[in-house]
Amino acid sequence: MKHLSKILLLSLLVIPSVRAADLTLMDQADALTVQGHQQLERGNPSDAYESWAKALKLYQRANHRDGIKGSLINQSLAFQQLGQYFNACTQVSKALALVTDYCQTEVRSTVSLTNRSYDATDLIALQHLGTILQQLGKLEISEQVLKLAISKAETLGDTPQRQALTLNLANTRSFKVKDAIQKFQISGEAIVRAKNVTAARDKALKAFESYQELNNTPYQLKAQLNWLDLYQDIDRWLQRDRDGIFEISELQEQVAPKHAEILVSLQQADLNQLPPLERIYTHLKLSKLLAQQPNGAGKHPLMMAFDQAQSAQQIAEELDHYRALSFVYGQLGDLYQRSGQGDLSMRSFNLAAQFAHSEQAWDALYQWRSALAQQYEQSGQIPNAIASYQSAINALEQVRWNLLPVSSDLQFSFKAEVEPVYQQYMGLLLKSENPNLKLVAQTNQRLRLAELQNYLRCGETNLAPLADQNPIGEVVVQILDLADQTTVIVGDRHYSVDPEQLQRITAEITTMIQDKRFFDTTPEQYLPLAQSLHQLILAPALSQNLIPENVPIKFHLNGPLQNIPMGFLHDGERYLIERNPIALSNGYVKTSLNSSNQPGVVVGGVSTQSPSLEETLLEPLPEVAQEVDAIQAQYPDAKLLLNQDFTHDNLLDNVARPTAKILHLSTHGQFSSDPTQTFLLAWDRPLTVQEISGVLEADNEGLDLLFLSACHSAAGDPRSLLGLAGLSAQSGARNTVASLWSADAAASVLLSRAFYADINEPRSMHERLRQAQLKLLRSDYGHPYYWANYVLVQL
Repeated sequence: MKHLSKILLLSLLVIPSVRAADLTLMDQADALTVQGHQQLERGNPSDAYESWAKALKLYQRANHRDGIKGSLINQSLAFQQLGQYFNACTQVSKALALVTDYCQTEVRSTVSLTNRSYDATDLIALQHLGTILQQLGKLEISEQVLKLAISKAETLGDTPQRQALTLNLANTRSFKVKDAIQKFQISGEAIVRAKNVTAARDKALKAFESYQELNNTPYQLKAQLNWLDLYQDIDRWLQRDRDGIFEISELQEQVAPKHAEILVSLQQADLNQLPPLERIYTHLKLSKLLAQQPNGAGKHPLMMAFDQAQSAQQIAEELDHYRALSFVYGQLGDLYQRSGQGDLSMRSFNLAAQFAHSEQAWDALYQWRSALAQQYEQSGQIPNAIASYQSAINALEQVRWNLLPVSSDLQFSFKAEVEPVYQQYMGLLLKSENPNLKLVAQTNQRLRLAELQNYLRCGETNLAPLADQNPIGEVVVQILDLADQTTVIVGDRHYSVDPEQLQRITAEITTMIQDKRFFDTTPEQYLPLAQSLHQLILAPALSQNLIPENVPIKFHLNGPLQNIPMGFLHDGERYLIERNPIALSNGYVKTSLNSSNQPGVVVGGVSTQSPSLEETLLEPLPEVAQEVDAIQAQYPDAKLLLNQDFTHDNLLDNVARPTAKILHLSTHGQFSSDPTQTFLLAWDRPLTVQEISGVLEADNEGLDLLFLSACHSAAGDPRSLLGLAGLSAQSGARNTVASLWSADAAASVLLSRAFYADINEPRSMHERLRQAQLKLLRSDYGHPYYWANYVLVQL
């Protein structure tokens, strides 16, 4: 009756003969609240937000606490449907009166949420906070928030809220499974892979169990859909990477008997219980799941999938909801393509793209434009294919990883869903007789920037593709890994490289240099490999005089090549570092950096046993004292943060000083394609990439030099330099020196001493590193194990 009375009050508000002023503040606010929910159900989140914003003001005038909290929660619902998750998080935080910022910062625990009382409205707010954090990719804290909310709901005896929270917790755990799968597929590091297999199995098992708990509840339908979606993710993973994930095979066998049962149950479910907009996306999700099923007895899965898509189409057309229609026609395009009806598929994808563009639904537009590009390319319509790829990439860069509800899985499928769009576009451009190499280079660098943003889970950064700049006095060498082809671009020339041969040589060199006994190898073992790689990727450019001697080379490397120092390449007479200064580039530059003429120096390091070393079982670095002496010889006023003084807070305070432009850190650390495995050891604890960037960003002018001694790439991880890229980008360091493998202590001290010698002389950083490496090469440390490990990354 209460809900009906609010509906009646709503009707009074919109009938001109009755004045809203005749109603109480509470009646007006309640009516606007109902109006907002109706607008949201009809797919008008912007209008719903406006209604709830008006209701909020009225509740505030009436000083109605629950009404204020409820309106803030409702506003977050509108923001969620608009895909504006940071805004949604802010509104929920206001409803909970949070002091801790869970939205923007990296929060490790829910201590600030634990010791307080909660009512039913607070539980709803906690539920939304957990869901929003999930969409923001903050999965660990999302799980903690939802588990806390469940315990509070049980204390209050609120069974319906506990069931809703159980569904959200299972969804967060499913997202953690997707996250683990992506990390497994990106990394080649055995430890990281094993860790993510175990994590995926444990979280999937808990998610499956939670979904099953929701049978015979109002949430059964959603739980079964998400159960099946998780099952499909695991099945696809097994089809691609069955070797080495036997634990996942066992899990699939364990839950497989439920698969057919749930699929039948979903097909028989009455979706009319759902609000119209939710019903559309449920039909679409079911359509996608059915389309992936093998054909068996009875109606063909594609026919059943068409039935579900057409049901969604009917509702979307009744609502005249363009965003929903975009996904409807996108699904129809996929189904027509699967059934071999190319013309209807292209027509559907075109309609999907038009609806998406009209709504600025970039997360949808990139999918349909990418699908169209592939179809255009297959049918020989190359100009249309190029235009469609360009549109898809522009849409992807509009998304900026603030992903919308229907495609939130995108944040966990960069390698499978996003990277191929760029690669296919570049491959198509290179097939023309006179390819636009600058456009190819820009696209490659946009891909690298997108990859970094996905790695850091951040949106827009103050970085720009390097191809937008005009490097003077250096040669840029780009090596593009385009899945089925490898291309090298040097200036206005390009040539192809046999990808299988490159992969084989790269794998052999990587295995050799990452072996702890690399220093025991002989020239007869390592030089043939160094020469083979040189012949493959650089000899064609040198034969055409594209790389003059002593001119700096800036390499843009993809994939496993990033773990091989280019200075190690050998032409049969000398190493490349003897011929040219060398630097690596991530493919982008900082758009705003101011240089300092009188840089100060901060040196941090851990040389004795410490809490962080005990936690990680690593050994102290006694050579730190010698490195410090070498630096102090050039910078007597250098600020030293050694051992107990090398903490997060001290580092933050000292790097933030206006004069701190060189930061030399001599401590254990690792770069990995998994952000959680990219760290530096402070005295008290490891600092993650997010915490490190938080420290280094304190100096918003950026560092001239970040020197990371004793840090190294994660062994076996072909994308480990993403971690180094993340550090250099987030710090704003123009130059970052780091090691690709664990360095020899004595050699590192000699290299540091040579690098910092006469540092005030006008010499470039790549020339300075080159001369330091040559000094080792021409000494008792001539084996590449001692000198080739250090690389320079420049922004």
